[in-house]
Amino acid sequence: MSTLLITDNKIDLRINARLEEYTTFRLGGCSRGLIHCQTPEQLEYAVKQLSNQNLPFILIGGGSNLVVSDQGADCYVIRYVSETPDIKREGFDVIVSGATNLDTLALYSVEQGLEGLVYTSGIPGTVGGAVVGNAGAFGKQVGDVLKSATLMDTKGNLKEVGPETLDFRYRHSNLKNRDEIVVSVRFGVGAGDKEKLMAERLEILRTREEKHPNLKTHPCAGSFFRNVEPTSKAGRRQAAGWFLDQAGGKKLSCGGAVIFEKHANIIVKADGCTAEDVFNLHLQMYDLVRRHFNIKLVREVRFVGDFAGKPKELKGVIW
Repeated sequence: MSTLLITDNKIDLRINARLEEYTTFRLGGCSRGLIHCQTPEQLEYAVKQLSNQNLPFILIGGGSNLVVSDQGADCYVIRYVSETPDIKREGFDVIVSGATNLDTLALYSVEQGLEGLVYTSGIPGTVGGAVVGNAGAFGKQVGDVLKSATLMDTKGNLKEVGPETLDFRYRHSNLKNRDEIVVSVRFGVGAGDKEKLMAERLEILRTREEKHPNLKTHPCAGSFFRNVEPTSKAGRRQAAGWFLDQAGGKKLSCGGAVIFEKHANIIVKADGCTAEDVFNLHLQMYDLVRRHFNIKLVREVRFVGDFAGKPKELKGVIW
């Protein structure tokens, strides 16, 4: 097995890094190596080195929407996360690095009196990850305000694209199936009242604190399944958690994987939990709603690596 050769001493390469340290679920075995990149320049260097040496790799951000296999991932992992926000304003456009924390961007927009991103307050993960998953809340999503994105391919080449090329849908973009990395993003926002925006942000954070787990005490990946497409004349999506709750989903468990007491659509890590436990519990949740309501839930969380029940036709590392 070839080992990555890095000549730039500014690149943080950790051989055989345990991926449980880099996801909010705190689960997962080793990768061949983890490369922590904070800037586009570091990212480009790492991607080109891996490409030139024909070594397989995947990219992650904050790891807030992932469950990594207990066996880990037989590849290198680039972690594109920066502790230093990279955000600037041009009129009513905000240009931000994909490595920047999403909640930090939300706070910046509020402090600048800019309307259009406050609903992302409290959502864990990076801006890049938010674009890939078209993150959002309260009926809004980042794809609605994205004007352009700078992407990097697996050879380190850059290009700028508009939202029309990314197929934004509810909690989805085609970046989930493209071998391209979100390097930076330009959002088009509007003028807002700073005090009203701050009040809205604080209310959102309060609501999230009431309904969602504290990641420090209850490791998880947030809502496991997407909300359900409208099934009535109301024309609104219905919370997957409601269907799970009505079907008795809060009583489900598997090994050390349990359902969060306040939210039937969230799996949390308890004592002795393995990634395989989480995988099997999510299958129980899916089957429960299918049997009770004849509804097939769509998974929002992504798996990394191999699991005992992984469909054979799926060959990718992230799926």
